[in-house]
Amino acid sequence: MAIDPVIDKRPRSLVHMFLDRVDESPDADAYYYPVEAGWQESSWRQTRVLVEGLAAGLLALGIETEDRVAIIASTRYEWVIAKIAGLWSGAAVTAVDPSADDDTVAAVLRDSGARVVIAEDYQTVRTLWRVRNRIRDVVKVVQIDGDYPDQRVLTLEGLLALGHEHLEAHPRVLSQRMYALRREGLATIHYVPDPVPGRGLRGVRLTHQAITYQAAAIASLGLLTDGDLLHLALPLTGVFGQALLGVQLACGFPVGLEGRPDHAIPSLELVRPTIAAVTARMLDDVRDRTEHGARSGVLRRHTTDRAFEVARQVREYRHQGRVPGRLARRHRSLDRRVMSPVREVFGDRLRFLVAPGIDLDPGLVEFFDLAGVTLLEAYGRAETGGAVCVARPEDAGSGTAGRPLPGSDVRISDVGEILVRGPGVMEGYHHRSVATRSAFDQGWLRTGDAGVLDDAGRLRVLGGHVTHDVE
Repeated sequence: MAIDPVIDKRPRSLVHMFLDRVDESPDADAYYYPVEAGWQESSWRQTRVLVEGLAAGLLALGIETEDRVAIIASTRYEWVIAKIAGLWSGAAVTAVDPSADDDTVAAVLRDSGARVVIAEDYQTVRTLWRVRNRIRDVVKVVQIDGDYPDQRVLTLEGLLALGHEHLEAHPRVLSQRMYALRREGLATIHYVPDPVPGRGLRGVRLTHQAITYQAAAIASLGLLTDGDLLHLALPLTGVFGQALLGVQLACGFPVGLEGRPDHAIPSLELVRPTIAAVTARMLDDVRDRTEHGARSGVLRRHTTDRAFEVARQVREYRHQGRVPGRLARRHRSLDRRVMSPVREVFGDRLRFLVAPGIDLDPGLVEFFDLAGVTLLEAYGRAETGGAVCVARPEDAGSGTAGRPLPGSDVRISDVGEILVRGPGVMEGYHHRSVATRSAFDQGWLRTGDAGVLDDAGRLRVLGGHVTHDVE
């Protein structure tokens, strides 16, 4: 499949995308994030100042091209600037789940060879202290919140100060490192569960060109503009959350970062996004709240059931081209009483939700479709750099993840496995050459997921997995 020229001529790294965005709209809002007194905003220009300082600080710590920098933190503004700074320093960035146990943290840091770890808080640093004998490659820890009493631990402010000193002594050091960023260079290592029980995690190696492809390809669909506002409550340890940050750089819209699990739903109405990235768990939460309210009385429960049944009838008539007037009036009345509270959860400006389709059950998709909330599914894995298929608004309610992104190909094997080929596909598994060879079949990535393509070429992800030989 031919690649769109805009995609083919994309910047060679997310750092270049970031700097292009800063140059284009320096004073526009880039990020919103919660603080003690409410929500804070930062412009692209303000974000660049912080990123420059952190990147220079990493260089002062001796980070070389493709050294590893790990981030152990929840979804927050500091995570974002640390990721961009890490890439600018030339490092390959590894994200670690802040809720992971000691053994998992140690295994990821040891396998990746992380030299610097950016840790969220005191408890995270304590975890690193407990496993220090297993992570001997780590030479420095940077703590985001608080100040750990150990000379081997810098505060985030300390790293910024170190960076500013380094820039004063070496004013061209960041420009020089930019020239060292290669399209084919290693950008991130994502750790995912090994499909074979008992084998822990395996690291997915993604290059700069794989990550920029994902961002440019989704931007080329025209679904998002700089006038949108994305509410992002996905964990940034996952590939989907990180991919959306790349799409932001390509499109220019601001992002509201919500890393507090108990605020993921309540903050939607406050942020008033036009787009919200959600998980199946968040959607289940909204549905449960609605159904719990409906169970407060038999009559109300009957009204809710009737509202959804009428919505199904209206949907069927719309497919035929005409809705009877009496049914339409009944639908409007029931919609105001039952469906509108579902929509109000997401604020009054929402255009659509986007969710990884691999975890969505058909009943959940239908619930939001009937409630008048446009839910777009996407399909992908860490091995594909994020989404490889994204539904368009016209695909809403179809139960599919839409068609492949421009430049990517998807086909179904004889045993029903989803196979993927394209610029976003991984380089391979870190230190796992046998598993890497097993993951490919004549250039096609074997995802292990079951699926079918409908007559329109849209991907429907099925439950279950297709197994194949691994190391």
